[in-house]
Amino acid sequence: MKNKNKEQIFNGDSTINTNKSSKINRINKTQISFRVESQNLKIDRIDKKDINIENKENLNIKELNLKMNQSHTSRDRPINKLDRVSEIKEKESIIVNKSQSQIINKYKKKEKKIKFFDISKIKDNIQIPKEYINKIYYNLLKEEDEGINPKPKYNYMKEQKEINEKMRSILIDWLIDVHHKFRFSDETLFMTVFIIDRYLSVNQITKLKLQLLGITSLLIACKHEEIDLPKIDDFIYITDNAYVKDEVIRMENYVLKVLNFELLYPSPIKFYEYLSIYFNFDKKMHLMGKYLMESFLVDIKCTKYKPSIISCACCYIVLKFFKFKNYQESYDKKFYSLVTDDNSKYSEHDIKDCARDICLFVDNINKTKFLACQKKYSKPELEKVSILIMTN
Repeated sequence: MKNKNKEQIFNGDSTINTNKSSKINRINKTQISFRVESQNLKIDRIDKKDINIENKENLNIKELNLKMNQSHTSRDRPINKLDRVSEIKEKESIIVNKSQSQIINKYKKKEKKIKFFDISKIKDNIQIPKEYINKIYYNLLKEEDEGINPKPKYNYMKEQKEINEKMRSILIDWLIDVHHKFRFSDETLFMTVFIIDRYLSVNQITKLKLQLLGITSLLIACKHEEIDLPKIDDFIYITDNAYVKDEVIRMENYVLKVLNFELLYPSPIKFYEYLSIYFNFDKKMHLMGKYLMESFLVDIKCTKYKPSIISCACCYIVLKFFKFKNYQESYDKKFYSLVTDDNSKYSEHDIKDCARDICLFVDNINKTKFLACQKKYSKPELEKVSILIMTN
């Protein structure tokens, strides 16, 4: 019995072993078949690539470039970039040339319309280039009409509680004297008055701070226009040390914040420079117009008129004073308005009204205490034009 059991056990083990071996053989066969299939697929792919390469070699160069542009393989990318860059550059050059030609044609059309001055009649010894005078004057009128920066209000003194028109006139007259002693440029004075009027038309101020506003506005204008800028201590000294350096710096920051750093504007002196060239003023005539213009800064009525109208009015007075026959040209609309037809807001009556206000102020200047400008222009280096006006 024992021997039989042993034989059965051994027979059972042999059957198990045979089953295992059969399973292993099946697995091996499947693996081998899978490998063979995968290898065949790879071979097929390689064959296809080779066929494609052979076909590509037979194609023209243009067709190759097109296919290379369509492909996204890493090997083709540098060639595609070079081709695309060259194509893009060609397209950009065509677009740029077209746009430039369009801009030039538009500008030429505008140039034909802009003829303020006859260049042939202008002298050659002036420092301003004659070729650009018409463009410069056009841009000045455009800036004035479009209103790059806000203008001072005419009746802003009604909103001030502690100061009046006389106090403003005293301040401007004192600043004209200071401006002359420091030998600042003309543009610095006009910008100083512009900053003061703009600040006062927006914000109220006390009597004690009015002179501080004056020297601060002068400091800001000097930083914008002058090359050799005086120190803050120099401005404090001319006020008889009424203020401290920290007060001036704080006031400067506050004024710039209130004005939103908008300081540029076409001043009357800029317009007058070109108009004096147009009318061929000599030194004495040119200085007389400047005297009238600076004197009118003291009067608050200067905020009523546009800068171009003030400059035209000064030219009108000078032409009438020296008995020019072409004085009527001074109130030609092309000098103070881009709209020269009947739709224009301004006319020759505005020039005459402004000229009347200037003459009234200058004729009665001896009755007032505002004599800084008169003393300045009574010196021989400035042709004594203030005395010439008083005597006639």
